[in-house]
Amino acid sequence: MSGTQRTSATTATASDALIEEAARHGADAEVWTLRRRTDELVCRLGTVERRSDVATGATALTVWAEGTEGYAVQNVPDSRDPALVTAALAAGRALSGTGAVPPPPPALTTPHRAPDTPPPHLDAEATERLRALSAGDDGLEVELRAGADRSRIRLHRAGAAPVGYDTGVVQLHTRVTARGDGTGYIGHQSYGRSVPDLLDRVESTELPELVSLARLLAAKPVPRLVYDDLLVDGRVLVKLLSLIVPAFLLDSVLEGRSPLADRTGEAVASPGVGLVDDPTAPDSPLPVPWDGEGTVCGRTALIEDGTLRGFLSARRTAAEAGTTSTGSGQRGPAGEMVTVQPGFLLLSHTTDLGTEHRPGRTVLHVVQANGAHTSNPITGEFSIGANAVVVGPDGTRNNAGNITLAGNVFELLRNIDGHDGRVRVNRSHNSFVAGPGVWTTSLTTGR
Repeated sequence: MSGTQRTSATTATASDALIEEAARHGADAEVWTLRRRTDELVCRLGTVERRSDVATGATALTVWAEGTEGYAVQNVPDSRDPALVTAALAAGRALSGTGAVPPPPPALTTPHRAPDTPPPHLDAEATERLRALSAGDDGLEVELRAGADRSRIRLHRAGAAPVGYDTGVVQLHTRVTARGDGTGYIGHQSYGRSVPDLLDRVESTELPELVSLARLLAAKPVPRLVYDDLLVDGRVLVKLLSLIVPAFLLDSVLEGRSPLADRTGEAVASPGVGLVDDPTAPDSPLPVPWDGEGTVCGRTALIEDGTLRGFLSARRTAAEAGTTSTGSGQRGPAGEMVTVQPGFLLLSHTTDLGTEHRPGRTVLHVVQANGAHTSNPITGEFSIGANAVVVGPDGTRNNAGNITLAGNVFELLRNIDGHDGRVRVNRSHNSFVAGPGVWTTSLTTGR
């Protein structure tokens, strides 16, 4: 059944009403509607501490009149408030002369495609599994914060039939605290499209690893920080990579805020490094067929084999640069004005150097970032607190204690020797940044 067929008459009438009101003012219009439902569950020490089921939504209106483009939003799904039209027209007049105005996009004719998996729900079975997984034991505290999000997006252009799609994501924040000689803590975010599949992965692999790490971080640290090789876990890498995402956005280039401007075709990373944004990828936690402006999404290569290939853009920034949008116009969680953001940005490397154990070498494995002491998204300079593990030549693991990790993220990209094969994911609203752990010589550590 198509998204259009599923849409109620009330919904169709609401968007029609706004389009007709815009036409009365001599404007072309497009209506974007969101309906979202989110289950949230917190379990700790074998107890369900909190549960909620929240419904939210928004209506965003874009109008084109007399060479201007205006925008307005209400945090109400399927609004028919004529004030949206007057507010959007006023915004268009205020923005006139601030940059190139892209023409109205062509109407989408994309047929609705059902999600690969059923919309995620935290049902009774999932609740019981999460409760049991949070039980812990003496000296060990496990907290699980789960959320299952289900969204229905609808886009209606004047003169065309409305189109829509359904999507959803489940996320789980695991926090494990252990007590030994001291207190060890580690947190991890997991994402997926299916609640059972995600819980299977957490139960079989992620939670046992986190428990082991928390117990290790609670042990007495080694007296001296001495190592041969440095492995930065994917949990840390994705946070560092998120710092410089703005450098790969076309609006940053046009505003003079990207150090990568005018470097297309140059080597900006080590050979073998790739950086691709693809919200439609099989591993994308939140698949979407088109962005917040109705531009069809797909694969955009930013770096190939270490060479810079391009930037992410939306319709307005693409028009200013004389190019076409990459389908990277993302709306905020309440339908806010479109900004350029990645959908699923994945860093890769062609060389797999394995995990933390290297015979004959001592490895410092940085397993967790504890916050940025200083960071600069324009220069890429950073200094963060972190936790790490020292892995001896025989595979023995010891707590390295609290350390400082410092360097430059752009320099890090140019000095990646290989990866560890374990991809981690970081999220900001609907943007996901993913990457494996990387072996590097470009960062400094200290206590």
